[in-house]
Amino acid sequence: MDSYISCCWLVLYLFFGGGSTVTIQGYVGDVVTLTCKYDARHYGTLSICWGRGHIPNSGCGNEVLRTEGVKVTHRASVRYNLQGDLRSGDVSLTITQAQVKDSGLYGCRVDIPGWFNDQKHHLALVIKPAHETTPEPWIPRESTTVGYPKVPPDPPTVAIREISARSISVWWSAGFDGNTPITGFHLECKSQSDSWVDGVRGSNILPWERETAINDLRPFYTYNIRMFTKNDMGLSKPSNELTITTKEAAPDGPPQDVKLEALSSHSIRVTWRAPELSFQNGLIRGYQLRYSEYSPQERLPVRVVHLMDGSERFTMNNLQEATKYSVTLHTINSAGLGPSSQELVCSTLTNDDQQHMTTTQATTELQTEHSTSTIATTTSSTETWLLVTDSPTQGQRVDDFSTTSPLSNSTTNPALSKKLGTEEQSGHLVAILVPVLVLGLLVVMAIIWQFRRTTLKKGNWKILWKNNGFMSFGDSEPAQ
Repeated sequence: MDSYISCCWLVLYLFFGGGSTVTIQGYVGDVVTLTCKYDARHYGTLSICWGRGHIPNSGCGNEVLRTEGVKVTHRASVRYNLQGDLRSGDVSLTITQAQVKDSGLYGCRVDIPGWFNDQKHHLALVIKPAHETTPEPWIPRESTTVGYPKVPPDPPTVAIREISARSISVWWSAGFDGNTPITGFHLECKSQSDSWVDGVRGSNILPWERETAINDLRPFYTYNIRMFTKNDMGLSKPSNELTITTKEAAPDGPPQDVKLEALSSHSIRVTWRAPELSFQNGLIRGYQLRYSEYSPQERLPVRVVHLMDGSERFTMNNLQEATKYSVTLHTINSAGLGPSSQELVCSTLTNDDQQHMTTTQATTELQTEHSTSTIATTTSSTETWLLVTDSPTQGQRVDDFSTTSPLSNSTTNPALSKKLGTEEQSGHLVAILVPVLVLGLLVVMAIIWQFRRTTLKKGNWKILWKNNGFMSFGDSEPAQ
């Protein structure tokens, strides 16, 4: 029987007990604190709740305050605050401007994982009316300081909780309150390039908060953050200053000035510029180019090319002749792919178009020492020929020539230059060989004439005669 009663008492204790009751006394208008702590180094940061009356089997009855980790999720009145360091396990409840109706039993429940592991504390609060005193007649006397003087609070200590591309989460711990309750905090954030006078974003935070987030920030951008503590005596000095760079995000803008240019019947060149700096959201790693044959009626296979060499141009080769191609371009950074550029369409050239684009024209001026060469220029669809006709008596030399393209005054056709060079070499060779051959022929003829005039032979050709101004050979004497 005794064992049965003991077991029942243990069960009732586990469900309704779990800690001794401490009585706290105060007066109307005071700031009173109901102490509740747990071992945060062992358990980590836990959720807790405060309620009035005995703590039930789960949660808190007549709940006045609840937290999820270090964030307060419910509060019955602004007079209920948590001014301790929540990360170290101090979850004591502070009630400002206490009233008689605040008297009663309070319960603190720490949610520890596991069955029947929750830590429970019960505290009784007694609030008495303020002391009634009879004022003494005023007598001039030297001023004296009674109690601790009220001063501005010490600055908080701020640390980084989490960083994303567009928000920063920070937490802080309060310092000395200046012998008067902390009335709030003031958070300031600015761009690193701005001063604390211009371009500052400020926000006021309730005194019991110990964590907040700054939103709507720019990706891959550097900010400075600081904080002040407030009480009835004013602001504290600024806290430690944080310098934080947000993370990268996928680009918000496409590449600029995308242009297509048909180079031949099988190639198209694409050029572009990087997105605006405010849309890059990080360091550009490269570009993704997508192209396919253009068809408004059906979806055709798309070829994807990743260009990671920092270039802002690309030539698409091995294309079909006289075929339209659609092209889009994306920017790439470490966070992902940016939006697509506007779809552009360009057609490759036909063979006739390509020949027309590559046609060149060439002109040359031939200079001679004794006569003028006759120059003829013949133009075909792909190259220009230069024909040189020398005079019958003197070989000519090509001193200079130039070619002109119909598309560009500064473009010279390599094949044309080669042919013109060959013609020039041939002209030089003819100019040298013709005089040598003529001189040699004259020398040979002079030798033969001298030999025939002075030499007799036994055959039919005996003597050289000159009749009527002509030379002839025969075997008889001239007629008398």
